[in-house]
Amino acid sequence: MPLGRVLLGWAAVAAWLIGWRAAERRPDGWALPPHRDLANLAGEALLATLFGSLWFGSLGAGAWWLVFLLVGALREWPIRSLGRGARVARLVGAGGLLAWILPS
Repeated sequence: MPLGRVLLGWAAVAAWLIGWRAAERRPDGWALPPHRDLANLAGEALLATLFGSLWFGSLGAGAWWLVFLLVGALREWPIRSLGRGARVARLVGAGGLLAWILPS
């Protein structure tokens, strides 16, 4: 998989996560998250992109939504609140972006 496509996927997922965080802060306004949060979101986007690259580049391309749903659910387990369910949906959305960008 070309490095340029992986970097494009990382940028798209980072923008998705930053936008999600900004939407979570909507009652306070549409301000960008603090720098520390931006760094954490960029790291999370990198890990999700590397995982997506592994999935789409070698293991398979089908059922991407199920893979990201399971990883999100494992990450947020036990899901006892609506907020944690939204975080799973956030990762599935990131997987959708990667499914659109990464496959060749």
